[in-house]
Amino acid sequence: MLPPRKLDSPAPAAIRKARDAAGLTQTKAALTVQASLRTWQQWEAGDRRMPPGLFELFMLKTGQWPLAGNDTN
Repeated sequence: MLPPRKLDSPAPAAIRKARDAAGLTQTKAALTVQASLRTWQQWEAGDRRMPPGLFELFMLKTGQWPLAGNDTN
């Protein structure tokens, strides 16, 4: 069995790129992962780190998983 891999928080640019690729507004993107609009805005601005698991969830729910090389930066 493989050891669990450590995930890093995605870079703000990666969050914005994923949202744009999904064709979602910040409001709809936030709702996708049950976050507030303000929280999503803070993630995209780099004022707050997005939990890696929520980024994975967003990517799964928007059909963008798996990430190429699972690189979130």
